Amino acid sequence: MKPLVTALIDTFNHEKYAEQALVSVLEQGLSPEELEIVVVDDGSTDKTPSIIQKFVPRLKHVRKKNGGQAAAFNARFAEAHGEIVAILDGDDW
Repeated sequence: MKPLVTALIDTFNHEKYAEQALVSVLEQGLSPEELEIVVVDDGSTDKTPSIIQKFVPRLKHVRKKNGGQAAAFNARFAEAHGEIVAILDGDDW
């Protein structure tokens, strides 16, 4: 079944905000079947990766070498299966 929404989230060194940002996406009230979450970690050097890992398997966590925001989104946009793709940053909530 195709999800209604894909939340495509890029992050880089957002340890201060990442957990709150991910919780805010999960609190939107959509089921796992309706909401796909893909987080692209653009080479964080802080605790961001370990914070994201706490939410696996509810989300897909992808790490890549730092290349900037556009590169992070482009690296995983093709994997977004939702009818709607919501693009967020790791410090949005």
